[in-house]
Amino acid sequence: MTTNHPEILLVPEDKHQISCNGGGGALGHPKVYYTFDGQDEVVCGYCDRLFTKKHVEGAKPWKSAA
Repeated sequence: MTTNHPEILLVPEDKHQISCNGGGGALGHPKVYYTFDGQDEVVCGYCDRLFTKKHVEGAKPWKSAA
């Protein structure tokens, strides 16, 4: 199964919370916070960035068809 995300960010194993603003600037979104809550991965509900504590088999960054 292939999962596409615009960006895949590896975070330290001991992280419990992350924040995302979509990269900021004009292309960003409101800053939101997520907790891992016993999971290894969190996906931003705004921009689909994947925050992961491990290598995600088959995960590939999204690429524009342009």
